[in-house]
Amino acid sequence: MKLLKILLLLLVTITLNSCLEYEDVDFKGVQKFGLENRTAEQILIRLDIKVDNPNTYNITIKPSTLDIYINGKYAGKTKMKEKIVLKKKTTGVYPLYLQAKTKDIMGALTGSLGAMLSGRVKVRIKGKVKAKAYGIGKKFDLDEEQTVSLKGLMK
Repeated sequence: MKLLKILLLLLVTITLNSCLEYEDVDFKGVQKFGLENRTAEQILIRLDIKVDNPNTYNITIKPSTLDIYINGKYAGKTKMKEKIVLKKKTTGVYPLYLQAKTKDIMGALTGSLGAMLSGRVKVRIKGKVKAKAYGIGKKFDLDEEQTVSLKGLMK
């Protein structure tokens, strides 16, 4: 009887998996970049990202830990503060809140004289992002770089 339940569960999973066609989500860039809050220990950065979800279902992006680079220099780990729900069949702008250590971010910024002179900085976020739809999870590689105004970080 237990074997029958396992086989039935396996059959349902395979059936649902085959019905759930997945199209790649398209990252369209960062719309806005800015500092939300800064303390002596933590910095909260907000990125408004534009994403196209061509699928016929919502996709939930789970909070993940990512690496952050400033002008090519590793600046530490950053953690997504909350989940994001990408609406089905929609191109939308979603806020992505990243928490990082203030000393790591400021250390990477002060080490870049070019950024101080130009007023612009390259921010790269890299790591694995966990997504879920209909109880089925998948990990995706994220590696995005955007040149932003330094004023957004120095409020």
